[in-house]
Amino acid sequence: MSDAWVAALAERLQGSEAYKKAARDWRSSMALALLPEPEKGIEACAVVLDLYEGQCRSAVRVAGPGPYEADYVIRGVGENWRKLLHKEIYPVPALMKGELQLVKGGTTALMMKMPAAQALLDEAGALPTKYPG
Repeated sequence: MSDAWVAALAERLQGSEAYKKAARDWRSSMALALLPEPEKGIEACAVVLDLYEGQCRSAVRVAGPGPYEADYVIRGVGENWRKLLHKEIYPVPALMKGELQLVKGGTTALMMKMPAAQALLDEAGALPTKYPG
């Protein structure tokens, strides 16, 4: 979650017709948080996205463990984020199994927005990404 990666994600979301269509009713901010793994040299951080009606109004990398200013906060370890972006795991089962944790925001409301969340993850997964560890 480098600053360059976060900027590329925002740009990709802005240019994605698939995301715009899936997220046309989304009016919430979201933080995708990386849990620290000191043994792997991974520090806590998050990308905080201001999402509104298919637009990414801002995307900011925030260092540290939070709290993050967002309507929804989902956190997980790096390996689970990698699996999610490569479609080795999927959002709903990952949340149900505890591979990712929804620490802020309503589960039911998020589930109703899953097409938008999946479109966002599809765009993030298409970015060139270097994973630590």
